Amino acid sequence: METKTTDKTHKTNKPALTGNWEPQNKLRLERLIAEKAFADNYAVFDWDYTCIFYDIQDSLFLYQLEHLCFNLTPEQFAVTIRHEIPQDIPLVGCFNSEGRQLTAADLSADLDDRYRFLYHAYQHLNGTLPLGEVVQTEEYLDFKTKILTLMRYAVTVCDTDISQSVCTGLTLPELNRLVEKTIAEALTAEIKQYTLVSPVRQAGRAGVVTATYRKGIRIQPEIRELFRRFEEHGITPYICSASQEDGVRVFACNPAYGYCLRPEQVFGRRRLRNADGVFTDERDYSIPQTWREGKAEAIRTLIAPRHGGKAPILVAGDSDGDFCMMDAFKNEALLLILYRNQKPHEQLYPLIQQGIAERNAPDASIIVQHRDEATGLFISGVSDCAGGSVNVL
Repeated sequence: METKTTDKTHKTNKPALTGNWEPQNKLRLERLIAEKAFADNYAVFDWDYTCIFYDIQDSLFLYQLEHLCFNLTPEQFAVTIRHEIPQDIPLVGCFNSEGRQLTAADLSADLDDRYRFLYHAYQHLNGTLPLGEVVQTEEYLDFKTKILTLMRYAVTVCDTDISQSVCTGLTLPELNRLVEKTIAEALTAEIKQYTLVSPVRQAGRAGVVTATYRKGIRIQPEIRELFRRFEEHGITPYICSASQEDGVRVFACNPAYGYCLRPEQVFGRRRLRNADGVFTDERDYSIPQTWREGKAEAIRTLIAPRHGGKAPILVAGDSDGDFCMMDAFKNEALLLILYRNQKPHEQLYPLIQQGIAERNAPDASIIVQHRDEATGLFISGVSDCAGGSVNVL
């Protein structure tokens, strides 16, 4: 991607923002755009829970589970769910109904058996039964509950994301179609949390476990408009996401969803494909892994060189996964934090408190934006509670 040249003769129009930004955030962003326009500047955004409400990677994973969209034999599946995940280290916080702490090996052994059953039962894998019948079986409930459990807790012992691993066996066009179907379903789904308990009769090696998951994605019109205002004023928005790059690109770059970014503006985790264009178990380590410290490294090595080595003028995120890129550029960038009732032990908490304390300062270095958790949409005019924190859950 070529670096845009600065047009010093271009007159900057007032970058008015609409929508439900909190008033002080709207003014601060408008000031930022006016001050940084047409000088080859850029801004960096996390994607999940920042540019959208909820998580495209988790939603895609759930869609694959609920529709059994896998291109893996039982033997391949067994390899995929173990790849780069230590099998015998206790998973932090992961216990069965009897209080026994589980390992990945416990869950993987049961998943082997359940996937083999599903593979030979479902008509679009290697069986004859329609999806509606398969998902009513106890084997399916055990499979769904335990793979969600493995996804949630494997990251406590490694940085492998099971929700991305199961794209193994798909081609890029197949993955893109699944992402589009995921988005279509998630945009209309009720925003809700669900709880599953695995069947006692399918206890297996791991025993009975409980898993929770969420449904419902919402587009953030205010972020879409902010992207447009940035582009209109010569400021390039980028995405730096821990989700799979190809999946985020479907959402961020398809004009149907309104974000209208170009593929080269989206960075995320990548997986290698074989000579036939099929995703493998192997991650692409030729670029930084865009998770925690890797996000800051990705900005320095992949984005900043496109802009003369400059730091971003804004960094936006919502979780401790974004803390490192915020901390790395806090002296140069305005920090935009999407509020999620972060707790005192979280790394973002002090930054949120600082943002609330300076919320009315015209030159605030941190701004905090709230949403209605029931609708996924921005809300304005939130007053802070005792101690400076705000709870809108």
